[in-house]
Amino acid sequence: METRSVVQQSAVPAALLSTLFALAGCAAQKTPPPERAQAFPGIARLVLLNANVITLDEAQPVAEAIAIDARGKIIKVGNTFEVLRLATRTTQRVDATGWTILPGFIDPHSHMAGYAMFTDIDHWLDVSSINIYFKPSPGAPGCVTPTDPQRCFIPVQNQSDVVARLRAAVAKALLNTPPTPVLAFNYDPSRLGHDPSCVSKPRSLSFECTTFENGNALAQLDAITTDVPIYITSESGHISYVNTPALAALNICGTKGSTSDGNCHKPIMNINVETALANMGQLDEDLSLYATGVFQGQVLKANPGLGAKLLQNGAEIYAQHGYTLAQEGAAGLGEFGLYAEATAGCQRPDCAFPLSAAMIAYDNSSSDFAKTIAMGEAGRAAFRDSQLVSVQALKSFADGSLQGYTGYLKSPYTNVFPPFTLGGLFAQPYVGLPDVPQSELALRLRAAHAAGYPMIIHQIGDAAISDAVNAVVATRDAPPPPGKRDTMLHVAMISGQDLDQLKSVGTTAVSVMSSNVYFYGLPECQMVLDPQRILNVYPARSVLDRGLPMTLHSDSPVEPPYPLFEIWVAATRNVQQPSWYPNHNPSDCPAVFANSPKVPGDERIGILDGIKAFTTSAAMQYGFTDRGAIKESYIGDLVLLSDNPLDPKVIANPDLLKTIRTMGTVSYGQYFPNRTASMPPVWPQ
Repeated sequence: METRSVVQQSAVPAALLSTLFALAGCAAQKTPPPERAQAFPGIARLVLLNANVITLDEAQPVAEAIAIDARGKIIKVGNTFEVLRLATRTTQRVDATGWTILPGFIDPHSHMAGYAMFTDIDHWLDVSSINIYFKPSPGAPGCVTPTDPQRCFIPVQNQSDVVARLRAAVAKALLNTPPTPVLAFNYDPSRLGHDPSCVSKPRSLSFECTTFENGNALAQLDAITTDVPIYITSESGHISYVNTPALAALNICGTKGSTSDGNCHKPIMNINVETALANMGQLDEDLSLYATGVFQGQVLKANPGLGAKLLQNGAEIYAQHGYTLAQEGAAGLGEFGLYAEATAGCQRPDCAFPLSAAMIAYDNSSSDFAKTIAMGEAGRAAFRDSQLVSVQALKSFADGSLQGYTGYLKSPYTNVFPPFTLGGLFAQPYVGLPDVPQSELALRLRAAHAAGYPMIIHQIGDAAISDAVNAVVATRDAPPPPGKRDTMLHVAMISGQDLDQLKSVGTTAVSVMSSNVYFYGLPECQMVLDPQRILNVYPARSVLDRGLPMTLHSDSPVEPPYPLFEIWVAATRNVQQPSWYPNHNPSDCPAVFANSPKVPGDERIGILDGIKAFTTSAAMQYGFTDRGAIKESYIGDLVLLSDNPLDPKVIANPDLLKTIRTMGTVSYGQYFPNRTASMPPVWPQ
C-alpha cells in the first residue's frame, strides 16, 4: 500500500538525464518515419483466428477473429472468414482455437519498476511471507534449489527466520572487498507467527513478540552487524529499518551522525515524528521512499545497464499475467530514465518491451506540490513521441497503511505496540497520522487540474479517506481535465456516506485493493483493529452499487500483479489462513469476509465485474477512449487465455480461475506468446 521510489536521480546516467531535461526523451530518438506506421491501410499485420472473443463492446459482444494493422489498431472484429480477407502472405497468423480473447488487462495501480528492481536476487534478499514473484515452491517442477528462498518460495514464518536470513547474507557480504550492503525486501512484521524467543507467550503472534517494528530496530540490527549497512523494506513500502551504518549512509537531517552543513536529507511529512523514529532505526513514509531510492540507486550506478534489464524482466512478468498496460505509480526522474532506457527506439511492431506504461508523476523529495507538477511536465516532454510510455496523472498521499499502523483513523487502533505507544511522540490514544491534511489535498487538486492533470490520492484509514473525499467535494468547481477522473486509491475503510459524496461529484474513479483482503484480513482483524472495522474493508460491491467506476489493483510490489487472482479475491473475499499464523478466533475473524453473523455485509462482486475492473472501467479511470474493449479503431491490446473466465462453471465456482493460464498478449498489435504458458499457473498462496 505504498509507493516506492526505485532509483534516485543520481543513479541515472548523466547523458540520459540531460536528454530528459532537454525535453527530448530517449524513447523518441529512433521513431520510425510516419509513412511506416500508415503503410498499407486496411491490410492486417496480425490476425487471431478461431477464438472465443469476448469484446466487452455492447454493439458486438462476441466474435471469433480479430485483425490488427501495422499501426497497432484493430481493423476488423468478426468471423474467421471476414478477418482472413484482410490478410496477405506477410500477415502473422495466430490460431487461437480453444482460447478466449479479452481486451488486454489495464493496470489501475502498481509500481512496476519497484517490482522489477526486487527481481534482482544478486543484490536484494527476500524476507517476505507473500509469493510476490511467483516463485515455484519446494517440490514443484521449477524449484531446483528447494532450500534457497532467493529462487524458490520459502516464506519467512517468524522473526527468527528473518534474522537467520540476514545473518547468512551478512556473512556473504563480508567476503566481498569492500563488504557490500545487505539489502532486504518485503519484510512484514504483521504477518509473522509465533517466535521461539516468546517463551512466556506461547500463543503470541507478530507484534506481541519481538520484531524490527518495536522502536528498537537500530539496536537489533546493530547486534547482527555494524560492519556493513543493513537496509530492510517493509511489504507496504511505508516503513523501512536500518542499522547504524545504513542510517549514516542516508544522512537524514537530525539523526545521529548526519551532517550539519545543509546537505542532509530533510523529512517532508510529520518531521518530528519521522526524525525521532529514524534515530530508533525505523524510517516511516517519505523517509522510507527516499531510503529505498538511495540504496537502489547505488546498485544501479555500480551495475550499468542493470536497471533496464530488470525493468524488461518485470514487464515480461506483468505480461505473463495478462497486462498490456502497466502503471508506474509514483514516477520521478529516476523512473523516467529507466523507462526511457528500456524502451529506447520502441515502436510497434518489432519491440521487445511487451506492454505500454502509464506514469503517475510524483516528487518524493519535497512537500512543494509545484515540484510534482514540474515532474509531470518533465515526463510528458520526455515521452511526447513515445508510443509506449505516457504521463497520465499526478500522485498525492493522505496516509500510510493499516498493518504498519500508519493509516489515519477516526477512532483509535484496537491494539497498539511500540513505538506507537510512546507518549510525547504520538498522541494517545493512537489514531495514526495524516501525511497530507484535507486543506492541502484540496490545494493540490486545484493545482493539478489547472496544470491539466487528474490526481491519484492514496488513502487507507477512514479519517484519511474522509479528508480526501471532502477535498474532492470542495474542489468540484475546478474539476479534472475533460474526460479525465481523479482516482481514490486503495480506500480500505471508505464509508457509504463517502461514496455517496463521490457519486454526487461525478468526476472520480475508485480503485480497490482487493487482494489485501486475502493477505492482510487475518492480521488486521485479530491483531491491528477489530472485526467491526475490518470484515467489510475494501468494499467493492458498495462502489459498484453506486454506479461509480470501480477498478481493482495489486499495488505491486506490495502484492502479486495478477488480475485473475485479484478478481478471485474480490469474488470470494477469501482470507489466507497461513499455517504459521493461526486464527485464534475464527468466529470473529472468519476465513471468508462476507455475510458474517456478527458483522453483516457482503462486498463480493461478480467475475464479470472483476474483468471490467481491468478493462472497460480501468480505461474509464484513465480517460482512455481507445482501450478497454475489442472494437474496430481501438488499440490492439489483447490477452489470450486458455479458458473462458466467464464460463458458467467458473461463475458458479470462482476457484476454477486458478486453472486458467495466460497464453499470450498483444500490445499495439504485436504478439507476445507467453513462454511460461505450458506450466501450471503459480497461484498466490
